[in-house]
Amino acid sequence: MKTTRIILKVPFYKHPAGTVFDLAENTEPANWPDDERLREKQNFSGNQVYHLPDGGRGFAVNLAVSDTKPCPEHVFEGHDIRKGPCRVTAAATHYGDAGKKEEVTPPCGRLREENISIQINEAIQSQGLLIDLPPFEEVAEKMVLLDRLSGRMVLEYVLRNYKHSDTQLTWDVSDLHPGFYELQLRFPDNWYHSICFIKFFPFPVEADKIPPAPEKEWQKMAKEIFQTFTEPRTVEASDLPNQALDLCLEWGEMFNQPTQERMMKRHPELTQEQADELDKLAREVRSYVYDLCQQESEGKLEESKLHLLARRKYPWVSDTNFFRMKNVGMYYARR
Repeated sequence: MKTTRIILKVPFYKHPAGTVFDLAENTEPANWPDDERLREKQNFSGNQVYHLPDGGRGFAVNLAVSDTKPCPEHVFEGHDIRKGPCRVTAAATHYGDAGKKEEVTPPCGRLREENISIQINEAIQSQGLLIDLPPFEEVAEKMVLLDRLSGRMVLEYVLRNYKHSDTQLTWDVSDLHPGFYELQLRFPDNWYHSICFIKFFPFPVEADKIPPAPEKEWQKMAKEIFQTFTEPRTVEASDLPNQALDLCLEWGEMFNQPTQERMMKRHPELTQEQADELDKLAREVRSYVYDLCQQESEGKLEESKLHLLARRKYPWVSDTNFFRMKNVGMYYARR
């Protein structure tokens, strides 16, 4: 399922403005008529809604797209989104077979919202659900955690050592990502307790005061590359391999173009064969250094060793040319 991250621009049911949710990316028209003929006559493009699995009381509602704003990914960069608070929205007891009346007294007792509390341990930065069980005759068999947005089962835990004398159960939610969840405590004969809860993002976001995205590493490297290419470069006239390499590293219109013609124009005494050899050598050096940068990005090499390895294989390469190749190579490796 593709999801999108949104910010509430206005309060909605039990959720204040600034609340952030990950919701299904697909939207649908509000008040979608059953009659297909009516659908064809009406324009629903400006009346789209998201499906919100929990409006704050345990049941799903529609959320108008116009009441939301996209939340950029960078807003939570550097933050552990699992550290957000948890809130119980509903608790009840159900029977798995819809044909059986739930008005009868269930052997597992009836769970209420007041039976559930949030336990927070600041020392170890954990939080979880504390469940005070109602009087029961049947012992629970297992606990099942469901993701209400995707409909998938997240975790199943079999209660092997659970017995009649146990009146409380706990469920840790510290490692859960923000989302909408249902915890089911399942008993024999299809009865189960249901606890709906929401794990929120660590902090609300003001829709009109979203900070700009920080400059990414590849953007910083691109600036360095641009500065490298625009700063004046000096190469000794007698250093033919470095001159060929300098031309091989040109940017703009001459990017990746053959160097032979330009080298022979600078040095009329060069033969075509010599110019070809210089061009071949320049491209070989460039490929070698770019490959070193790729290995560094994969964690196979330390950045501090790149210069040493390049100098060991091609000792004639100037520092100017090496750092130009390194900047470009690091940029390509991290794109």
